Amino acid sequence: MGPISLYLKDPTGARFLGGGLAEAEGLLGAPLPPIPPPELEGDRPIFYVRFHPHLRTLLLRFLQGLLQQIGAQASPASGRPRTDHAADTAEYEAALHRVLRSVRSNDRRQGLPNLFWLALTRDVAEALKELEAKTPAIRKLKYSLQPLLSSFFRRLEQGARRALEQEAPAQISFQTGLVENNGLIEALLEDGFAFTELTIADLDFNQFLGSNKRYRLTADLFFEIYTILVRETEKRLRQGDRGLLGRIARHLPGLTKQQCQTQAGVVKVMMNRHVMTYLFADVWQTGAKLMASARLKAETEHRPPSEVMDVFLDLVSGVKRFEIVCQVRDRVSLLRAFDDNKALEDKESRGVRIYEFGDSAQVLNNALNATVLFLDLRGFTQTSEGQISERDLTRELYTVFDAFVPHIRRFGGTVDKFLGDGIMVTYGTQHADPLTPLNALRTAILCQETLHAMRQQGKSYFKMGVAIHYGRVYLARFIADDETVQTTVIGRSVNLAGRLVSATKKALDEDEDMPEPAPSSEFQVTVDEQGTLFNEGIAISRAALVQMEAHLPLVHEGGAASAMEYFDEQVGRRIVIRYAGDAKFKGVRSSFPVYAVEAEG
Repeated sequence: MGPISLYLKDPTGARFLGGGLAEAEGLLGAPLPPIPPPELEGDRPIFYVRFHPHLRTLLLRFLQGLLQQIGAQASPASGRPRTDHAADTAEYEAALHRVLRSVRSNDRRQGLPNLFWLALTRDVAEALKELEAKTPAIRKLKYSLQPLLSSFFRRLEQGARRALEQEAPAQISFQTGLVENNGLIEALLEDGFAFTELTIADLDFNQFLGSNKRYRLTADLFFEIYTILVRETEKRLRQGDRGLLGRIARHLPGLTKQQCQTQAGVVKVMMNRHVMTYLFADVWQTGAKLMASARLKAETEHRPPSEVMDVFLDLVSGVKRFEIVCQVRDRVSLLRAFDDNKALEDKESRGVRIYEFGDSAQVLNNALNATVLFLDLRGFTQTSEGQISERDLTRELYTVFDAFVPHIRRFGGTVDKFLGDGIMVTYGTQHADPLTPLNALRTAILCQETLHAMRQQGKSYFKMGVAIHYGRVYLARFIADDETVQTTVIGRSVNLAGRLVSATKKALDEDEDMPEPAPSSEFQVTVDEQGTLFNEGIAISRAALVQMEAHLPLVHEGGAASAMEYFDEQVGRRIVIRYAGDAKFKGVRSSFPVYAVEAEG
């Protein structure tokens, strides 16, 4: 699941959203605010976040002080009364300021500030829930905290940003890029819901509007306007209003005709900003019904009607933004210091990515075990130096690589880079998965078979060497310009995978004389007595094989340790793995065991 998909909610499970990228971008800005890569637990993306334990203690003291200011007495978190609210606030602010500076300094446009605020607002909402359980009176009074919380955290966010810009303006500008979308942070800090509600399902308009000062609108007046608009939408749907139906088709493509006929569907239609604009523009129908409302008439005696409707629209937008925020924030799992240490150690040992926010922000397991796959075309040098134009050569590469990408995506690979005559693909960099070598092998088999079919059809003359290696890599993000960030993996494992695929490549003037043993099959991997590797097939390292053996029922042929097989249902092939020999690579001290893979059936 990519970062964009985390913002998109299925309309069938939404309360107010119609779903779709355009709606999300209309509410949070385009392109959508970046967020770092999550882990996958089953099919569910999860962000594992850990705050320093002292930050939680400081947060509880800070919230208790605010509650005292508005007349609510909460049980002290530390077991002893705290009376110096100013000192607690200053200590908490200083601690968060250090964290935020570190978050922004280490971000490199991956969205760490967005994840930080998602996690922190969740922590605030959970802390209020805990205090509410001990002191029930807080349930109603907590909604009066929003202006105080919003002002405090907004000042903190702006202060950290300003301090960094003053210290190193060129560096911060370079890391931020041409355009920074703060739509998610603004929704969290300004709209007010994220501090007091954990989910959109918890939102009670009567309680929220009864105490909250962010929106100058009573619950009765909100529901009066809301009901008029819902009934008008329902009537127009029943009558087949062309203007309304056209806007549904353009801006709510995820809603089916059947869904629009339900009460929940009518609400989603009415809440769409394009539909709402259409309704308000009809002064003879919708406008007349609104002005006939006794409550609205009474309200407009104190302030202009345009101001009332502006607040209503602001509230609707805030509610919808919060539903999108919940869609992302529900994926945040806060790891507590009092959680089972064994469970935390298990996540770290499995290479699960953990975002840790303390005096410094860091990503644990950003160096992780992953699989690197190289697909390297053979004969590229001869072809490019022959009687073929650069345009035709490029078109042939398009034909080959375009056919490979669906196989890569099917098995969860990420194209790290195109290398002219090859592709570097990674598995396991987006989330921990013990079967990444197998997924890389499945990809390799289908890519080799695809290229073989192209040769038979005369669409390509290339052959290909494939290498698969499993090991430790580090995720790096290189900033290319104001808009472009290139994410790649670096480390010894990447170098070894590159050696495994290109060890027999000769210099340009020797390319035509490259020795080629008589192959026993079309996809050949051999190692000669001098340790020279020849690869026009699929070669895997011992590290990749060991990782596969630990999770697959590999059957040894005839009891021989050098050959084993496995039937893979995903590709419908019997995979045979044979020991090819120990390759010797320049600059690598020890010999490198290589295994050849063939797919049958």
